[in-house]
Amino acid sequence: MKSMRNLLFFAFVLAAIASCGGVTVGGTEPAAVSPAAPESAVKEGPVPAIDSSIERAIAYLASAQNKDDGSYGVTSTEDGKEEYIGDVGITGLVVAAIAQSPFAEREASKEYFQKAVKYLLDNVQPNGAISNAGKGLDNYRTSIAIMALQAVDAKKYADTIKKAQDFIKSIQFTAASEKLSSKDNPAYEGGIGYGGSFVRPDLSNTQMAIEALRESGVDASDETIKGAIKFLQRCQNLTETNDYDQTQADVAPLNDGGARYSPYESKVTVKTAESKKSFPSYGSMTYAFLKSMIYAGVDRTDPRVRAAYRWILQNYDLDRNPGFTTETDKNADKQGLYYYYHTMSKALLIFGDHVLKTPDGKLHNWGLELSRKLISRQDKDGSWVNNFEERWFEGNPQLVTAYSIAVLDNCRKELANQDEYINKTPDKIAELEEVIKHAREEMADGDMTKEQGEKEIADAQQAIDSLKQGLKDLQETRGITEPGDKQP
Repeated sequence: MKSMRNLLFFAFVLAAIASCGGVTVGGTEPAAVSPAAPESAVKEGPVPAIDSSIERAIAYLASAQNKDDGSYGVTSTEDGKEEYIGDVGITGLVVAAIAQSPFAEREASKEYFQKAVKYLLDNVQPNGAISNAGKGLDNYRTSIAIMALQAVDAKKYADTIKKAQDFIKSIQFTAASEKLSSKDNPAYEGGIGYGGSFVRPDLSNTQMAIEALRESGVDASDETIKGAIKFLQRCQNLTETNDYDQTQADVAPLNDGGARYSPYESKVTVKTAESKKSFPSYGSMTYAFLKSMIYAGVDRTDPRVRAAYRWILQNYDLDRNPGFTTETDKNADKQGLYYYYHTMSKALLIFGDHVLKTPDGKLHNWGLELSRKLISRQDKDGSWVNNFEERWFEGNPQLVTAYSIAVLDNCRKELANQDEYINKTPDKIAELEEVIKHAREEMADGDMTKEQGEKEIADAQQAIDSLKQGLKDLQETRGITEPGDKQP
C-alpha cells in the first residue's frame, strides 16, 4: 500500500514540476495545448485584441481569394503583363490557419472557405501528393495540405490524408531506399527534400514533413519520424552529437547548439580561415530543430534539445531572424521574418515553457510579446507583409497573413495555457503542502522512515518552489497580482 502511495506521490510531483512556467522535465510528447475555442479564463486581457486581429485578417483573406478556382497564390509580371498562379501551399496555409482559429466553425460554412478546401482536393495527385502538378515543392505543399485537411475534418478526409502521409514517407532518404538512397551521401540519411526533380533534403522541408505527420496522427515511434533524428542532429551545431561535421576536412565545426539549413549548408554566409566552410546557426532553423525533436519524441532533457534551447534563450529576438549578419545587407536579418515567427510560436507552444529567462536576467512572456508585435504590424486592410525583405515570398500578403493568423492562434493557445496554470497552481501548491504535512505525521508515528520522509518532503518542496516561481514569473510578465485579476 505504501509503495503504491509513493508511486502516486512521485507521479504527482513530476506532474507539478512539468506544469511550471519556465521549468521543463523529461517527456516525449509535446506539451498539452489548450483548445482554440474561447474559454472563460481568457475573455479578459490580451485575447480580445488577438481575436479582433484574427477576424480582420480572415476578412482580408476572404476578399483576396481567386474567385475562379478558390485558390490563393502569387501574381507575377512578365513583359508588362500580370499572371496569377494558384498555389496549393499558400491555399493550404490559409485553410489551416482559419480552421485552427477560434472562428473555424463560423467560417467553415462560408463559400470562400469551402472553395479553398475544394481547390486542395482538386490537386490530389495519383501518387498521393497534394500539390500543383509539375510545379515542384511537393513535400511543402503536401505537408501543408495534410495539416489543413486534418484541421478541417480529419475523419472526412482520412483516406486522402493517409495517402498523402504515405507519399511523404516515400520521399525520405534512407540507406534501404532504391530511389532515394543515402548510401552515396550519408549526410542525406533520414532527411526529406522538396520532392519532384529537386530532391536533396534540408531541415526546412524535414521539419514541415515531421509536423504534418505528427499533427495528423502518426506516432513518434514511426520509422520515418525516428529515422529523421539522425538528419536533424546533423543540422545542429553541436560537436558532441554532429558526426557529419567531424568527418569533413573542409568544414570548420561550430558548437553553439543552434541549427542550420542542412548538414552541408546554412543560409547565413561567413568567411572562415583556410578556405574552410562554416555553417552558422540562425533563428528559424533552430526553432525548426527544437520543434522537430519534440515531435520526434526526444526527451526535453536530451543534450541536443537543451543545447538548442540555450541558443534560443541567448538569441531571443522579435525584431529579426537572429543569426543573419547585416554587414553587407542591412535587412538580411529580416529575411523569412514571418516564417521565423510561425516556426518560433509552434516550437515554443509545444515545448511548454511559458516564460523565457534570457542571459541578461530579463523575463519574456513570449506569447504575450509575440502577439503584441504582430498586432502592431498589421496593415489597415487586415493583412500583413514583410516590409523589410521580400525573400522567400514574404512580399506576398496572402502568405504572410496566413502565417500571422497561425502565429496569433499559437499565442492565444499559449495564453490559455498560462491562464490555466495561474488558476490551478494555488490548488496544486495546497495539495503538495498536504503531502508534506502527512509525511511529517507518518514520520512522527513511525509509519515512515526518516530517510524516506525527508526525501518525500524535499521532493514536494522542490515542486512547490518551482510552481511558485512559475506563478511569480507569469504574474510579473502579465501584470497580475492575484489569479483573478484583470490582465492589461
